[in-house]
Amino acid sequence: MPSSSDTPLLQRLEHLSAPELRRLLAEHLTRRKLGLTWERDAIAHDRALNADVVLPRLVPEWSQRPEGCSQHANLVIEGDNFDALRLLRATHAGKIRVIYIDPPYNTGNRDWVYNDAYVGANDRWRHSQWLEFLYQRLSLARDLLTSDGVILVSINDENRARLELLMDEVFPGRRVGSFVWRSRTGGNDAKGAFFSDNHEHVLVYANSGFRFTGDEKSYSIYKHEEGGRVFYLSDLTKAHDYRERPNTYYPIHDPLTGIWYPCNPGRV
Repeated sequence: MPSSSDTPLLQRLEHLSAPELRRLLAEHLTRRKLGLTWERDAIAHDRALNADVVLPRLVPEWSQRPEGCSQHANLVIEGDNFDALRLLRATHAGKIRVIYIDPPYNTGNRDWVYNDAYVGANDRWRHSQWLEFLYQRLSLARDLLTSDGVILVSINDENRARLELLMDEVFPGRRVGSFVWRSRTGGNDAKGAFFSDNHEHVLVYANSGFRFTGDEKSYSIYKHEEGGRVFYLSDLTKAHDYRERPNTYYPIHDPLTGIWYPCNPGRV
């Protein structure tokens, strides 16, 4: 005979006492994980994309092959990124070293489509749809990376926190860090707060074998050494004139000689 624990919860609720209901609620709340949650069960799961596997079609007139080369590794796929990622997982799983993506930023300005419909700022499930949209694609991208592979994802200030938690969900323990990308020059008054929002972010997650590589640091530019430290002498001025930076335009006084050294009007 099945125990009470095997009975569907909804059928058991009407037979539970008040203390039992309180205990059940407490268990439910304490079982919740710490982190990002979204309404995955309350929205469509990309049914339109999951219904069928879309196979690519080669366009010969768009293809270029170097003379004498039977095949090469370059490939351009045009189409929905979900279909492309599923195709690549079948052919390139564990073979991609670097992935860079620039996903929709979920600004509410009709900047992305979910299940063939634009998602606007007033959509009740906008953030959940955006998270589910990215979760499915990031999960596929994760399976493409080599053991030393890295994925870099651009995002704005508004949605960085959500995306970072989602990346932690998909790539647990693989956070490397982030870059701040200056995406514009010249200030702008963000939200009327006299705050210049001229940057975006690039989040970096990687598998355990990943390392940033580059040229070894060169000390050839340092001409002086003192106390075990190397340094070089440099001009202390900046490329602004006295009209642009009047508060930093002033002569230098030598306290030993009493001499005042005037400034270059073109520098501060």
